Amino acid sequence: MVSVEVVGISVCPPYQGYVVILKEKEGERWLPIFIGAAEAQSISFLLQGLEYARPMTYDLFASILNEAGVEVQSATVSNLKENTFYAEVKIKNRSGEEKLIDARPSDAIALALRTQAPIQVVDSVMDGAAVSNEPVNRSVVEQIAYLHQKLKECVEVEAYEEAAKIRDHIRSLENSLGDSISFPPGSEDEGEAPKKSKD
Repeated sequence: MVSVEVVGISVCPPYQGYVVILKEKEGERWLPIFIGAAEAQSISFLLQGLEYARPMTYDLFASILNEAGVEVQSATVSNLKENTFYAEVKIKNRSGEEKLIDARPSDAIALALRTQAPIQVVDSVMDGAAVSNEPVNRSVVEQIAYLHQKLKECVEVEAYEEAAKIRDHIRSLENSLGDSISFPPGSEDEGEAPKKSKD
């Protein structure tokens, strides 16, 4: 097993996709995994220590497990098959019994961050899909995550003129990242190839 940490979320504008970036703790390899927009925003907020006004899905899961006396022990990216990453969450109940639960990598990572559980990658997955150069501009990605939340708030209060300005700023930041990002094959979280933008 390779112990990793989540270092950020990046974007791939030509395909309207997001990636979560895992870096091995004792090495220089980086593992990018495509995830959905909602999952990307959730992980970004967890990394920045920000909170939504209402509990998110990972908050709900963490609360239910805690109330049931179940401990999240780890999240593992366990397999890469036909361009799809697979993950498992290891849990332990009150009696000390351990079980492995299948999960999407994005959900497993978010739950691990929320419960402060370790994240790891199976050696064969890391060997087959990791890259050697950092594929993320963290400061810009953090700005994008923050602006997405501000955009949502503006839409909720019908401040559409301000929302349009924020949307344009987000697109500008995403475009600044797009040309510098390259990913290895087999990075999709849910097995679907990224779709090209119609714009």
